[in-house]
Amino acid sequence: MPTFTTTRRGILGLIGGLAIFRSAPAVAVPDTFTLVPQLAVGQTLRYRLDQRTERNGALVQRAASRVSIAVVEALDAGWLARWTVQDTQLLDADPRMRPLLEALQHLWDGVPIDVVLDEAGRVAGVADMPGLRERMRESMDRLLAVVAKDPAMAPLDAHLRAALQPMLANEAYIAQAVLKEPGILLGAMGREYRVGEPLEVRTTVASPLGTGEIPILGRFDLRGVNGRGQLARLGWLMVVDRHTTARVVGGELQPSVDRLAGAAAVDATAALAGMDFDDRGDFDVDTATAWPTRVSHTRRIAGGDSSRTDSVEFSRLG
Repeated sequence: MPTFTTTRRGILGLIGGLAIFRSAPAVAVPDTFTLVPQLAVGQTLRYRLDQRTERNGALVQRAASRVSIAVVEALDAGWLARWTVQDTQLLDADPRMRPLLEALQHLWDGVPIDVVLDEAGRVAGVADMPGLRERMRESMDRLLAVVAKDPAMAPLDAHLRAALQPMLANEAYIAQAVLKEPGILLGAMGREYRVGEPLEVRTTVASPLGTGEIPILGRFDLRGVNGRGQLARLGWLMVVDRHTTARVVGGELQPSVDRLAGAAAVDATAALAGMDFDDRGDFDVDTATAWPTRVSHTRRIAGGDSSRTDSVEFSRLG
């Protein structure tokens, strides 16, 4: 295990000679630095991706994949990178949901996704949405053809079509679906860090349903630097404005709730008022390039007696 220097003076001494940490000129806070990646066309990084989902404390699924991200082109204000997920394996799952989960796990397997990164290495968006939608349509057709031929999965065909077809018409939903993992892996890029204490960030994130925005309070901190092992350890913690989240998401859900509830009136916003949201991550980054060597991220959403926890871990290969 590498030994990390965690004292304020020690960290300041170590990061002084690191090109990836630059003083943040836009912030009038002393000892604040921005993490700037050293990107170049031709770079390719490969990772093992482990994912785990729990609902109400019980395992729903555990899966593993190989992912790669390659810098393929320099843009006027950033970079074009290609993200690919391969060799997805469902390692464990709720037996009742296993056939459906196995089918869904392979929806994006082997499909290259072109992602725009800004100059600071942050995920900025999808490069070619029409092309991505077409590749998604082809992938869905292949998936549904496999499902239809398998007697064990054939009963799921109608449910899958009903769930997947609306995705093609919603660009925001497609973007969120394909950018989630790249956004987690590169989540520490281009951020500002204050040596010795967390630096708070107030911003907004897109609603999970893709039509509204939710205010968040995020905290980044530089936890330690290992000069010998060429690693910097960074942390992230995020909370949301509960009232606004309930109003935004509740408003998006209300039409669906009304259709399902029929004559029984259900206020989706009120039902979500007690929702709890916790989002945190740890990043180990290479101090020569700022590329992550290991990233772990956990998001937990709870409300009433229900909860869902999604855990993701990237480990660099090679």
